[in-house]
Amino acid sequence: MPKNLPNLLSILRIALAPVMVAVAWATGSRPWFLGLFGAALVTDALDGFLARRLKAESDLGRRLDSWGDYLLTGTAVLGMCHLWPEVVMAEWPWFVVALLGCFSIVGYGLFRWRRVLGYHTWLAKLMAVLLPTTALVLLAGWSAVPFHAAVFLQVLCGIEEMVIAFVLPGYSGHIPSVWHALRQRREARAQAAPGDA
Repeated sequence: MPKNLPNLLSILRIALAPVMVAVAWATGSRPWFLGLFGAALVTDALDGFLARRLKAESDLGRRLDSWGDYLLTGTAVLGMCHLWPEVVMAEWPWFVVALLGCFSIVGYGLFRWRRVLGYHTWLAKLMAVLLPTTALVLLAGWSAVPFHAAVFLQVLCGIEEMVIAFVLPGYSGHIPSVWHALRQRREARAQAAPGDA
């Protein structure tokens, strides 16, 4: 199995974003849109798993994964606005909060480091599964409660990533949690302390 397969899966997810938009606007087909969305989610689940399995983790891979995630999120919301306008209108405050939770770290990263941050925290990985799953439950008309709970967790995820960005001694592409960020900062200060004496 080639070591570049995880990156190819991320690139496929990026390529699926405009296709999803075209399908939503050109055909108005909910099943086709959901099928493409599901395929993109599969690539999201597989790229990180395969990168770890093949020992092919890299900064480029993390950046591609982050870009793919952000494009998929934005595309999914655009498609939902077009294909399920009644659901989005009824739940618009929750959609806005979810998007703020997802994209606040993007704005901060571009402002501070001129690059998109993707810490790939444990909570972010959980949200990559929960948010789309609960959105599908919402679109199916079953219940809004799981989506609301997922949005709340997405806000916590956004807060965690912002805290990580504030405490890190510099840019880092993979931090599982705030605790790991604090430990990294302590280690960096401990290494710098002997030279200061």
